[in-house]
Amino acid sequence: MKKLLAIIISAMVVCAASGCGAQNTPSATETTQAQTEAAPEATAAAADPTVPAGMADTIKQNEFEGVIYAVENGKAVASFASGTLENGEKITIDSPMPLGSVSKQFCAAAVLLLQEQGKLSVSDTLDKYYPEYADGKKLSLHNLLSMRSGITEPTEEAGDIISDDATEAENVAAIKKWIFSQPLNFEPDSSYAYTNANYFLLADIVEQVSGEKYVDFLREKFFEPLGMTHTGAIIELSANPAWAQGNIYKQVDTQPGLTKGAGDLISNAADVTAWLNALSGGKVLSDESYKAMTTDYSPEEHYGYGLYLKLNGGVGHYGAIQIYSSFDYVNTDKNRTLVVMSNTVYPPSMTGLVGDLLEDLG
Repeated sequence: MKKLLAIIISAMVVCAASGCGAQNTPSATETTQAQTEAAPEATAAAADPTVPAGMADTIKQNEFEGVIYAVENGKAVASFASGTLENGEKITIDSPMPLGSVSKQFCAAAVLLLQEQGKLSVSDTLDKYYPEYADGKKLSLHNLLSMRSGITEPTEEAGDIISDDATEAENVAAIKKWIFSQPLNFEPDSSYAYTNANYFLLADIVEQVSGEKYVDFLREKFFEPLGMTHTGAIIELSANPAWAQGNIYKQVDTQPGLTKGAGDLISNAADVTAWLNALSGGKVLSDESYKAMTTDYSPEEHYGYGLYLKLNGGVGHYGAIQIYSSFDYVNTDKNRTLVVMSNTVYPPSMTGLVGDLLEDLG
């Protein structure tokens, strides 16, 4: 059976808004500088797993296996880990798992950070970066970030032109060529359509502008400053299977470069919590940039830049890749974060599960 392009063309990404609430953008004046206390919180919580009574019922009813980690006002209010990794080891609160499309918010933040540095603008049109793209003059980075581009999602037909044996650069070039050969599905900004190809191209543009490999840029600007020591790119696992407990790389079989930007990251609950706190708390982007991420560009779907909005008064994203599904969430009004990761929950079921978990938290 032919392999597809992992998350960029085959993983199901789902979202359902569980209730509505106002989203307040926090003040932000600093760039990525601060360290976080989230990682030690998660590790400490592993010794004394606890969940609210209602959440315990939800976990039992759903026969949930994976990780659930919620923090409110700096304190873990839910810490649950159950199940088995692919190498037979027990899942712990600190186990890393692939994030799927949760990765998109990191890509959006990278683009906005480069804008803050004066190196690009979200109003730039794609012909600036891809002069060979006939529709490039019609499309802006904003259209890609907000899923309002009309770009065609790569299909199994596109999968015929890539290879496990090819280099990342060769596969990326082949996919770009395929995308650029396809007609737009609608005029830019006239509609919304969730398309992984948007973020694939955005990550490629981050590389062009920064002069660095995409994951190296994320590591330098986000992961290392925030102490995210369990976060990296899935593609790195093939060269270092001991990383992330050696449990992932055989299950997430992907051609080099094809998950970049759209669903390429692996992390754990503590690191994602650190990221959410930093992103919403002004330690990653300026107030203006975070406001751009959390502006509702498509009221029918409530999508910003790499984030779904109006999720029980907060923002977040769902992700899926192969057997893994995930969800991250931050509510600044309640100073609350929630991270859910699983290697057994069927992606469409994650929306209902997350809705129940958010209700359980109150």
